[in-house]
Amino acid sequence: MSTLQSTIHVLPEALCNKIAAGEVVERPSSVVKELLENSLDAGATEILIELQSGGKKLIRIADNGCGMNRQDAFLSLERHATSKINTDEDLFALQTLGFRGEALASIASVSRFLLQTCDNEDGLGQQIYAEGGTVRRAEEIGLPQGTVVEVRNLFFNLPARRKFLRKEQTELSHAADVVTKQALANPNVCFRLKHNERMLLDLRREKGLRERFAALLGRSLLKDMLEVEQEGGADLNLRGLLSQPQLTRSAASHIYTFINGRYIRDRVVQHAVMEGYRHLLMKGRYPVVTLFLQIDPALVDVNVHPTKHEVRFRDQGLIHDFISDRIRQTLRPADWLQEDSTAKEGEVFDRVAMIPPLKAGKKEYPPSRIEISSVTNEPVAEYVSDPLVTMKENVVPPNAAEPTAERPEPVEQLVLPATAPQGFFSGLQILGQYHQSYLLCQDGDDLILVDQHAAHERIGFEKLRHSYAEGAVISQALMFPELLELDYRSANALEENRAELGRLGFEIEPFGGKSFALKTIPQVLVGRDVAPLVIDVALELEKVGRAGKLQESIDEILILMACHGVIRANQGLSIAESKALLRELDQIDFKANCPHGRPVLQRLTLTEIERLFRRQ
Repeated sequence: MSTLQSTIHVLPEALCNKIAAGEVVERPSSVVKELLENSLDAGATEILIELQSGGKKLIRIADNGCGMNRQDAFLSLERHATSKINTDEDLFALQTLGFRGEALASIASVSRFLLQTCDNEDGLGQQIYAEGGTVRRAEEIGLPQGTVVEVRNLFFNLPARRKFLRKEQTELSHAADVVTKQALANPNVCFRLKHNERMLLDLRREKGLRERFAALLGRSLLKDMLEVEQEGGADLNLRGLLSQPQLTRSAASHIYTFINGRYIRDRVVQHAVMEGYRHLLMKGRYPVVTLFLQIDPALVDVNVHPTKHEVRFRDQGLIHDFISDRIRQTLRPADWLQEDSTAKEGEVFDRVAMIPPLKAGKKEYPPSRIEISSVTNEPVAEYVSDPLVTMKENVVPPNAAEPTAERPEPVEQLVLPATAPQGFFSGLQILGQYHQSYLLCQDGDDLILVDQHAAHERIGFEKLRHSYAEGAVISQALMFPELLELDYRSANALEENRAELGRLGFEIEPFGGKSFALKTIPQVLVGRDVAPLVIDVALELEKVGRAGKLQESIDEILILMACHGVIRANQGLSIAESKALLRELDQIDFKANCPHGRPVLQRLTLTEIERLFRRQ
C-alpha cells in the first residue's frame, strides 16, 4: 500500500511577509508613502523625512504624533495588526489613510528596521530593532512623544528585487513626489525632506491649499489657477485648484487627485478631469490640477489594491459626471481674459527674457497672463483656403484672386443687435487687421491679437453643439444592417448597454451568440465607419458609465462642420465685421480657445513692447 504524500503545504511566516512586501513595497518611495500615512494618522503636525542614496541606504521618518506604548509597538510589527478597523462595516466607513496593518510588518521583513516610539510626555519610550522581520533587540529609552522609524538597506535579503531599483536620483524623485502629494493634502502639517544631509524641502504649516501649492509647485503658477468649490449634495464636495487653459504640461504628472484626503490614480477620475477640459487643450497637453473629492466613505471602496491608489465607486457614472461638470462650470467664465492686478511686476515673455530690464524708476505695467509656451507653432498656411464670400459685398481682400467656385457661407451671419451687452471682446478698441488673419486690438495699455479663424471656429462649434444637444438625436436607418461579430467581453458590454446606446441613436439587435446587427446610427455619423466606434462606446460605458467616445466622435464632426463654415485666415474684414465677430465671441462659453485647443487671444503689455525696442 503506497503512502500518500501531500504536495500542498503552508508557507513559513517569514516568506509570507516577503510576499506581502512585494505587494506593498515596490521601491523606497513605497516605504516613504506607508510611513507618512502612519504619521498623519497618528496626528503628527511636524514630519521630518531623511534619505540616503535615494532611500536605498536609509529612510528615516520622525514625527510628533501620538506614539505607541510597549505592547502596541510589538503588535505593530505583526501582520494584519491594526487599530483602524474592528468589523466588516468599518471597511466601508474608513476615515484613515492606513487600515490593513501590513505596512510595518512588510517593511521590516525586507530591511534592517528600527522603531522608536513614545506615547507619553514623561519621556520614556520603546525601541525595537529587527532584521528581515525578526526582532533582534528591544529596550526602553528616553524619547519625546512621537515616533521615529529607520529603514536601512532596503531589500538587503532580496538581492533579485534590489537589482530592480533605479539610480539614486530616480528613486529620490519618486520619494519626493510622494512627499509632494502628502504635503498638498495636508497644508496644516510641516514637512521637511533631507537627502544626503541636504535640505530639499522645508514646508512650514500653511493656512490653505493656495499657499502650499505655491510653496511646492511655484508661486508663478498661482496667477493661472482657478479655485473650485462645488457641492453635489450632502455626500459630494469638490474643491481645489484648476489651471486655466493656457497653462499646460506635456504629461499628466501635474494632475493630483485625492479622495477623502487620500491620493489616488483612478481612471474614472482621470477621465473626468480630461473630460472637463475637452476642446480647451491642444492634443498631447495636460492641465495642472489639484482636486479634493469628499465623498461618503460608504460610496467608495479603497480596499481594492494593496497600495490603495485605485478605488471603486458604487456609482462611477455619477462621480465622473459630477467632477467633469464642475470643472466645466469653473472654466466657463474665462476670467483669464481680464488682466490680473495681483501678478508680479517684471514678468515678461520668454522671448524678451534676455533683454536688460528697464532702469529703476521706469513705469512698469501689468505683465502678460499668457505664457509664450501656449502660443501655437501651427503655420498660418494650415488655415488658408480660398477667400470666403465676404459678408459685405464692398469688402474684398487686397490682391485676392477672383473666385472661381461657390464658397461656403459662414455658420451664421455675424450680426447682433446694437444693444447686445458689452463683454471683454466687444469692449476692445479695434486698431486694424494684420496679415488678413489677426485682429489688432487695444485693451488699456496692452496690445491684443485675436486669431479671427480660431475665434469664429469656436463660435460656430458652440452653436452647432448647442443645437445638437437641444434636439433629440436624429437617427438614420441603414439600408443593409451591419453585422458586428465580437469577443465575449465586447459582446457582454454591448448587451448590457443596448438601452443606453439606443438613446444615443444606435439601434442594435442580437443576432445570435456574440453577434449583433447594427440597424440605425446617428445621422451626424453617416458616412463614417461606425462599427469600431460602437464597440469602443460599449466598452467605455462599461468602464466609466458614460459614452465619452461617442461624444468625441460627434464633436469631431461638429468641429469639421464649424471649420468649413467660418471666417478663414487671409480674409479681409471691415471694422463693422470685426466688431460683430468680437460681440458674438462674448456671447459663447469657453471663448479662450478654438475647439482644437489653440488660443484665440494673445496679449502683449506695453512693458514687453518697450523692452523689444530697448526703450529706456
